[in-house]
Amino acid sequence: MADMSGQDPSEITMATVDEERKGATFSGTVILGIDPEGGEVVFFRDFLIEDYKGELTANLATDGDITKSIDLGELDHKSPSFRLPIPLLTDTLPYNTVVLSDKKSKKKILTINL
Repeated sequence: MADMSGQDPSEITMATVDEERKGATFSGTVILGIDPEGGEVVFFRDFLIEDYKGELTANLATDGDITKSIDLGELDHKSPSFRLPIPLLTDTLPYNTVVLSDKKSKKKILTINL
């Protein structure tokens, strides 16, 4: 889980999600932070996905543009709280959104502004 100790609260980048898109409901918190085990990660805390039939992938993106993004991998539908690591030595400053897209069709499903 997200250990924010030692981090300035004003520097923690996060978003609360409560959206309905394409017949599915998304809710929870998304945090760009430091993993206590090392490196930066995107934490999904109490993140619920209801009524979505496909598999989703996450991208850390600039202004929701998936062509300017880092592929973080597939979302874990089984657990409401999980993390996706960001490659080491990545400058996360230009990234301000997390884009969830359908794994098969690559279509954007939800853009989360951090």
